Amino acid sequence: MAVNGAIKAYIPKPGRREYFTIALLVLEIIIFSVASEHFLSFRNLETVLRNATDLAVVSIGMTMVILLGGIDLSVGSALGVVAIIVGWLLQAGWNPFLIAVVAIATGTLIGFFNGAVISWMNIPDIIATLGTANIWRAAIFVMLGGRWLTGLPPVFSVLTRDRVLGIPVSVFILAIFYGAFWYLLTYRPFGRHIYAVGNSPEAAKLAGINTKGTRILVYSILGALVGFAALLYVGRLASVEITVGQELPISAIAAVIIGGTAITGGRGSVIGTLAGVLFMAVMKNGIVLLGIPSLWERAVVGTLIIISVTVDLIVNRRAERQKLERLSKQVQAGYSAN
Repeated sequence: MAVNGAIKAYIPKPGRREYFTIALLVLEIIIFSVASEHFLSFRNLETVLRNATDLAVVSIGMTMVILLGGIDLSVGSALGVVAIIVGWLLQAGWNPFLIAVVAIATGTLIGFFNGAVISWMNIPDIIATLGTANIWRAAIFVMLGGRWLTGLPPVFSVLTRDRVLGIPVSVFILAIFYGAFWYLLTYRPFGRHIYAVGNSPEAAKLAGINTKGTRILVYSILGALVGFAALLYVGRLASVEITVGQELPISAIAAVIIGGTAITGGRGSVIGTLAGVLFMAVMKNGIVLLGIPSLWERAVVGTLIIISVTVDLIVNRRAERQKLERLSKQVQAGYSAN
């Protein structure tokens, strides 16, 4: 019971960082709606959402990985490999359901491979995934042979372009995925295990948590989400370009960190991540509408990443200092009692 109580202590609670990101998003929407009369049009908002859906799905898995204290730089290359396979199977006339199964299974295997290399070989996450990112990127060039896949059947466009009751399907996808993973991370033991491992792997292991198994499963889940995002990518563009997924890793990491998840692990939420994704999507769209050079988007994102990481470091140092002060007072009280 004591162990369960200790693990329950890791149930996430919304923090000021999440609220701050949501406030930034609202402010951003107000600014762009005043600056451009086209920003709040239904067509434009639908475009913003459609273009952000695959990033939003991948960012859920990236949130879980970063909560563990890890990182995955291979998601863009992995998405590219899966997207090419999806394109090939569409050209071969496969059943869409089977293609979806193959895509998600392939992504899961790639994620499992990352998790296994990191956990069983004790290679740092950033090194392992940087290596696999280059392997999958080389595979993309070999698979495409220097040419794009174009004119793919619009089978999966239903996931990005269709509407149900006048509401874009993208809204339902995000609601289902974010609702499910919010519930998983907040109320299920596996979610608490992720937070526990991110806070302290050693303490989590002493509490009976299989830390290596948790890490492998989280990377596998991220891979499955990458597989699904590849379906969204192909459905949105009906093509696969040779540069597919190049900006996805930094975009997903930025969305997670800007959304309030600590880069050191153990603190954050998918709700904050969704706010981070929407913040970046709105900014990209607003910059295009206003005719501002896209380089400014990268400058803003880079600045926000630096600020977010700096805030995390300050918060962590303050927490450690307060912990040491409490421990010092307890020791002094013990000496006084003796």
